[in-house]
Amino acid sequence: MDRDQVRARIEEAGNLPTLPDVVIRIAEMADRAETTGRQLGLEIAKDQVISAKVLRLVNSGFYGFSQPIATVPHAVTLLGFETVKTLVLGSTVLDMMRDALPGLWEHSMACARTSALIAEHALLDDVQEVCTAGLLHDLGKVVLRQSMEDAFRTVVGLVQERDWLFVEAEEHVLGAHHGHFAGWLLEKWGLPDRLVRPIADHHSFHEDQPFARSTAVVHLADILCRAEALGRGGDRKIPRLNPAALEILGMAIDDVLGVMERMSEEMRDIRRV
Repeated sequence: MDRDQVRARIEEAGNLPTLPDVVIRIAEMADRAETTGRQLGLEIAKDQVISAKVLRLVNSGFYGFSQPIATVPHAVTLLGFETVKTLVLGSTVLDMMRDALPGLWEHSMACARTSALIAEHALLDDVQEVCTAGLLHDLGKVVLRQSMEDAFRTVVGLVQERDWLFVEAEEHVLGAHHGHFAGWLLEKWGLPDRLVRPIADHHSFHEDQPFARSTAVVHLADILCRAEALGRGGDRKIPRLNPAALEILGMAIDDVLGVMERMSEEMRDIRRV
């Protein structure tokens, strides 16, 4: 099965996460120039389930706010339209992470918070959006399980039997990996490339890619969270770091060690696996 066939199978799957009408309406409002932050916040707040999930994410620690955020309009003011739009869109799938693989939710949370630490250290302008990319970077594993369960089980079996990386087993079985799967879904949802590319390319980073610095952040954050055993990505190994990621971020090994110290201090609430 080649990559085009895999993409077709995934996109045609009837059980992929879909967007409720309220989420589509919120996304459309966020894209309109005349929409105010208050209007968008009040629209989200009409749906108790979505607003609760957004507030849970905003207050979960990876955005680094020192005081609790009590209302969705306040969250919109602090985070901006695009980040809140992404959180609303992602709220339909985040709970699925808990069921897809043991420890995946914790790993995703840790990667989001680590992405923020790295982005701040490297002085990126879009820290909150990169943080959201870190949160959703393994969404493709959920997509694979939901759309191609037999292939998912084969991948998991190879990971256990041969002690492979999850991404290696995916490439072996399908010729594509979870970054691609997530990218296809997020493109279908109409999310911007600046968010999609860091998620789609975090296992295949190259400095000449579009949005390479954001991709480098997620690439490095994923590896550091694996090294620190923060949650679990589905395997027991640590992906290889592309040195060009550090170069494009202007970071040396001492900078990485500094980020890891902050991780130890700030992520004591995340279970190590």
